[in-house]
Amino acid sequence: MGIGRFLTGATLATGVGLAAYLTLTKQDPLTWGKGVRAQTQHTAQKIDDLRGAKNQLTHNVAKLSQAVTDAQPTLDEIQAAVDKFAFKIAPRVAAIEETLAKWDAK
Repeated sequence: MGIGRFLTGATLATGVGLAAYLTLTKQDPLTWGKGVRAQTQHTAQKIDDLRGAKNQLTHNVAKLSQAVTDAQPTLDEIQAAVDKFAFKIAPRVAAIEETLAKWDAK
């Protein structure tokens, strides 16, 4: 019995408050209701868009992770080739640096 009276009072207070708001702002209840409905639909659409974007981001992160994993052997081969090249040219670089040092000394 107490909860029923509370709900009735809360409903009446809400109705009176809404009526006062609409009267003070000089709004038509039907137009106000349509505006609230449109805003609610817009918000729901934005939430759906956000969920879709989150799912797409998760999917793309998984694809990127897989691509990095798949590329690792190629990156290792490139690094090995660079190391081999650096080893091959090291004597020439040393000779060039020695020549430059002699020139700087003069």
